[in-house]
Amino acid sequence: MLYFTEKGKGKAVVLLHGFLENSRMWKYFQDELSKRYRVIAIDLPGHGKSSTNSKDVNRMEYMAEKVNEVLEYLHLDEVVIIGHSMGGYVALAFADQFKYKVQGLGLFYSTTLPDDEAKKEQRLKAAEVVVKNPKEFFRLSIPNLFAQKEVPNLSEEIQQAVSWAEESSLTGISAALKGMRLRQDRTDVVRDLDKPVLIITGEFDNAIKNAELKKSIQDFQNVSLYELPTGHMGMLEAPKESLEIIQQWLQGVK
Repeated sequence: MLYFTEKGKGKAVVLLHGFLENSRMWKYFQDELSKRYRVIAIDLPGHGKSSTNSKDVNRMEYMAEKVNEVLEYLHLDEVVIIGHSMGGYVALAFADQFKYKVQGLGLFYSTTLPDDEAKKEQRLKAAEVVVKNPKEFFRLSIPNLFAQKEVPNLSEEIQQAVSWAEESSLTGISAALKGMRLRQDRTDVVRDLDKPVLIITGEFDNAIKNAELKKSIQDFQNVSLYELPTGHMGMLEAPKESLEIIQQWLQGVK
């Protein structure tokens, strides 16, 4: 079973980290949200303390099934599920496979849309590079996730993100890259969910095509969309602002 931490009582809120991260990225959020909710933060397959729970290709559907194993173990029949980046892809796969368990869905710097062909090719190359030279891969890729004009002022935050990446297995990282490139368009999952959906984006996020995402969900009545002046790493670039949005949204999830 996947590694997880649990804190607090009340409505169950499941937090899923992104690529090159683990559940530690949610510590501030988990500490604060657990004052009102039962918050479960999970290490996804191949990442953090779940590094051994990996296949050669970790598809989003497989990760969602492993998340469900944790919820079954905890006897949770209904949850609010929030995912950052890759964690959002897993949350969407979870909502697709276990719709009846979802009270609310949060996409935190994530998207419903699949990779285009160029991105798919990029992920394949990255899957090879990270195994051969992980330190160089982390050094080059992680700073690009932040708002570029703020990078000189974010050395501590960038190092924090690098430390998370170093806690995952290289085979798990490679498997996640291969899995992300195979994910399908799940815009219809959001449309058909009939539950509150939160989407937080970054104005300077180069990892997500925000304009295309906004266009795809513009007529969805169940979506609350917020944009912050950040890159892709809102939990480090704007933690208080991000948390406040999530807290306000959770109050409306029944």
